[in-house]
Amino acid sequence: MKKTWLFVIVGILLLGLAIYGISTLYMDWLWYSDLGYEILFWKPFISKIIMQLVNGSILFIFIAAFLFSIRHAILNFVNERLRKRLRLVHDLDRPLYQLSQRNISIYIVLFSALASFAISLITGFSGWLEVLNFFNPTSFGIVDPIFQKDLSFYVFQLPLFQTLFNTFFGPMILLTILIAVVYFFTGFIRIHSLCFWRKNAIEINSSALRHLSLLVAFLFLLRSLGYYLETYQLLYSQKGLVLGAGYGDIHGALPFLKLLSILCLGGFLGAILSFLKKNVRLLTIPLLLIFLSSTVFLYIWPALLQSLIVIPNELELETPYLENQIHFTRFAYGLDKVHVEDYPGDTPLAAELLIEEQETLAKIPIQDPSPLLQVYGQRQSLGQYYKFEDIYLDRYEINGKKHLINLTPRELNVNALESSAKTFVNTRFKYTHGFGVVASFAHLPTSDGLPPFIMKDVPITSNYEEFQLLQPRIYFGKLTNDWVIVNTDLREFDYPMGSKSVGYSYNGKTGISLTPFNRLMLTIQQGTPRLYLAKEIHSQSRILLYRNILERVEKLVPFLQYDEPYVVLDQGRLKWIIDGYTTSGTLPYSNMYPNRDFNYIRNSVKVVVDAYDGTVDYFAIDSGDPILSTYERIFPGVFKPLEEMSVHLQAHLRYPKSLFTMQSKILKTFHMTDPGVFYNKEDSWEIAQKVLNNEAQNLEPFYTLMRLPGQEEPEFVLLIPFTPSSSGANPPSNMRAWLVGRMDGDHYGELNLYILPKNTQVKSPWQIELRIDQDSTISDQLAIWEERGSRVIRGNLRILPLAGNFLFIEPIYLQSLKDGSIPELRKILVAYENKIVMTNTLEEALYELFKVEFDFSPDLKPLDLNSLSDFEVKDPVNGEANLQMLLNQIAQLKEMIQQLEEQIVNIYSEMLESQQVREEELEREIERLELEFEQELQRKSKGKIEEEIDIQY
Repeated sequence: MKKTWLFVIVGILLLGLAIYGISTLYMDWLWYSDLGYEILFWKPFISKIIMQLVNGSILFIFIAAFLFSIRHAILNFVNERLRKRLRLVHDLDRPLYQLSQRNISIYIVLFSALASFAISLITGFSGWLEVLNFFNPTSFGIVDPIFQKDLSFYVFQLPLFQTLFNTFFGPMILLTILIAVVYFFTGFIRIHSLCFWRKNAIEINSSALRHLSLLVAFLFLLRSLGYYLETYQLLYSQKGLVLGAGYGDIHGALPFLKLLSILCLGGFLGAILSFLKKNVRLLTIPLLLIFLSSTVFLYIWPALLQSLIVIPNELELETPYLENQIHFTRFAYGLDKVHVEDYPGDTPLAAELLIEEQETLAKIPIQDPSPLLQVYGQRQSLGQYYKFEDIYLDRYEINGKKHLINLTPRELNVNALESSAKTFVNTRFKYTHGFGVVASFAHLPTSDGLPPFIMKDVPITSNYEEFQLLQPRIYFGKLTNDWVIVNTDLREFDYPMGSKSVGYSYNGKTGISLTPFNRLMLTIQQGTPRLYLAKEIHSQSRILLYRNILERVEKLVPFLQYDEPYVVLDQGRLKWIIDGYTTSGTLPYSNMYPNRDFNYIRNSVKVVVDAYDGTVDYFAIDSGDPILSTYERIFPGVFKPLEEMSVHLQAHLRYPKSLFTMQSKILKTFHMTDPGVFYNKEDSWEIAQKVLNNEAQNLEPFYTLMRLPGQEEPEFVLLIPFTPSSSGANPPSNMRAWLVGRMDGDHYGELNLYILPKNTQVKSPWQIELRIDQDSTISDQLAIWEERGSRVIRGNLRILPLAGNFLFIEPIYLQSLKDGSIPELRKILVAYENKIVMTNTLEEALYELFKVEFDFSPDLKPLDLNSLSDFEVKDPVNGEANLQMLLNQIAQLKEMIQQLEEQIVNIYSEMLESQQVREEELEREIERLELEFEQELQRKSKGKIEEEIDIQY
C-alpha cells in the first residue's frame, strides 16, 4: 500500500513538472512568434533536442556496457563470496542467490535508460551552438604562423574537437578504473608484483583481460587524438615570456607531442594484440612507456630547454614569437587599424587659433552627469513612482547645427509605490509604463546654475521642433522588470494631472493575446491563479513579457554579449540602442582580456528596441566579422543590414564606451609594435588618472564634440588620455598620448591615436588636480563655501585637445546641506599650462587666460506659434502680384492652422479622460490660436497693403 502511494506521489510530481515544462515552452514559442523571430526558438530548440538525444544515447551505451561487462562478476561475487563467507541478513541472501541473468539484464537496461536520461537532461542542452558553428564556419582570411591554418579552425572547429575529447576521455578513464577495481575485488585480477613488466606479475582472468584490452585500446586511440589536439593548444601556451607558442614550445614540446601521439597508436596496437594473444604485458608495458615518455618529454625536457637555452638568449630567440603575439592581439581587439599621428602638445594657443576653435569650445559638455541626475530627480520626477536611472549624452541637430544633449527617460519604478499600493491590480494592470524624457543642453548653464531644459514636464513640453515627442510612453526599459497585462477593463495610469490622473490603453504592435488556453498556460507558467481568475481580463487583453530590455535581447539572441543600453529620440518615438558583441576565447596568440573569457571582440551588432511596443531589430554593422557571418548563416533573416536602419537613427549610433575602455587598456601595452621595445617595456603607458577622495583613479572615456587635427568640422568623439607608466606611488606627471573613437558618418568605428613627443612636458590630469588643490585663491574660496554650509562638488575633469595644446575644464557645483537641496553649477575651472582660473562662465575663464572675448550663446530658434516669419512675403514685382501672393500664403496659413487644430484635438483626445474637460480645453485652445492668428494676419496684411500702396504711388 505504501509503495502504491509512493508511485502515485512520484507520478503526480512528474506530471506536474511535465505540464509546467510544456506551458513554459508554449509561452516561449508564442513570445518568439509575437516578435517575428520563430527561427530563434525552433533552431536552438531542435538543436538542443538532438544534442540531448545524442548525449543520452552515448551515455546509455557507456553505462549499459559497463554494467553488462561486470554482470557476471557481480553474480559470482554475490553468490560465491558474500552468501558463503559474510553471511548477510537472511532475507537478503536468498533473493540475490535466486536472481537470474535475465532479470539483471532488464534492470541494467532500465537503470541505464533512466540514468542517461537524467544526466542528459542536465547536460544535453549545452554545446548546441558549438555544433552549429562547426558546420557553418566562415573564413577569417588569416592563417596562424605555426600550422598555417585559417583562424576559423581555432574559433569554430577546434573547440568542438576539444569538447568531444574531454567528454569521452575522462569518463573512459573512470570507467576503465572502475571495471579494473571490480575485477580486482571479485578475484578476476591478482597482483603478485608491482613490477608490471615482469612475467606473471599480474594474473588476469582471460575474459577480464579481453574486456580490459578493448577498453585500454580505446583509451590509447583517444589519447593519441588528445596529443594531436595539444599541438594546437600550444598556440595558447602561457609557460614562457610569450603568450602563445614560444621558442620552448615549438622546439621543446611540439616534436614530442607528435611523437607521443604516434606512441599511443603503438599502444593501441599493443592492446589489440593483448586482446588476441591474451598477454597482459602487451597491455602494461605500453602504458608504463607512455607515462614515462610524457613525463620526460613534456615536463623535464621543456623546463631544461627554457632555463638553459631560452632564458639566457630570451629576446633573440623569442622575437619572432613576440611579433606574433603583438600582431594577433592587436587584430583581436580591433587595434590593427588605429590611425597614428604626432601631436605637439605645447603649441601656444594664440587668439587666432582659439577663434578657429570657437565651435569646439562652445560645445564642451560642462554639465556633469552625477549632479545633473539629482537635479532631474528632484525637479522632474513628478511622482514617487518615477525614476531617472541614468543620463545619456548624445548629439542632436537643431537648426542644422549639432548640439550636445543630456537625455534621460522617466521610467516607472513600481518598487517605489507604498506597500499598500503594491496590489496585483496595480502592479499588473494599472502601473504599466513610464512617461517621456527630460532633456537639457550639456554645454550650456543658466544663470541660476540649473540645466537649460529643452524637454520637460508631463505631458512633455518642448520649444524645439526637433524634440517633439509623438509617443512618450515607456513600456520597455531598464526598470521594467515585471510582466503586465494591457487592454483590460481597467484604464492604465498614464500620468498625474492635479489631484487626478489621466488614463490610457496600450495599442502597440506586440503582446501575446490572452485567449482562454493561453491564459491557462500562462497561469501554470507563472504559478499565479489570480491571473486566471481576474475579471478585468477579456478577449482583447494582451500580456507583455520580458520587458527589461537587456533581458529581452539576451533571451532572443543569447550568443551575443551586450553593453548598457542608451535611449535616443527617433522621429517622435523613443528607441533604446544596445551594442552587441561577438566574442571568442580561442584566437591564437591573443591576450585574454583580464577577468573575462574572451580574447577576440567585435562590436558587430546594434540592437534597437522600441520603448513603447518592445519591437526588436538586430542590425549588422560589421560585415567583415567572421563570427557574425557564421551567425547569419545559422539564423538567416535575423540580422538586418545597416542600410535598413533609418538615416535618422544611424546619426545617433555611438562608439561604445565599454569597448573603447577595453581597447584603451590593451593599447597601453600593445601600441609598442617593435618586439625589442615591447620586451623591455620601454614605452609602456597608463590610462591617465584623476584624484578622487585623495586617491588616484583611472579617468573614464568621455563623449564630446570637437574638431580633430586636420579636420574641417567638429564631430562627436569618445576620448581618453594616456600617461607614461609609473613605478612610483604617484601617477606620472606628464601626458603621453590621447585616443579618440570616431562615430559620425563614414568615420564610424575609426580609432585615432595622437602621440606626444617624449621630451614634451604637458601636465597630466593628476597634476592639474593637484595644482587646483594647491592654488590658494581657489582652495580658500572652496573652503569658505563649505564653512557657510554648502557642499562643494567637483565635477569630472575634461581634457580638451585644442590646436596642438590642451585645456583642462572642471565644473564646480554647490549644494546646500539642507534636505531637498539640489546641486547648482556655480563655477568653471579652466587650466592651461601653468595658469588656472575659476570664473562664473567658460567665456570669462577664456578671457582671463587669453584676453579673447567669446559668446557661446547658441543661435537657436525655438518653435514659436506666434512667429510667421517663415511665410514672409518677398519683394514684389508689382502691387497686384504681391497682393495675390499674400492671399495665397494666407490660404496656406489657414490650412496649417486647421492642421494644427486637428493635431491638438488628437493629442488632447488621447490625454484627457473626461470628455467634458477635453472639449473645454480644446475650445479654449482653438479660440486662443484663432485670435492670435487673426491678430497676426491683420498686422501683416495691413503692413503689406500699406507698403504696396506706397510703392504704387
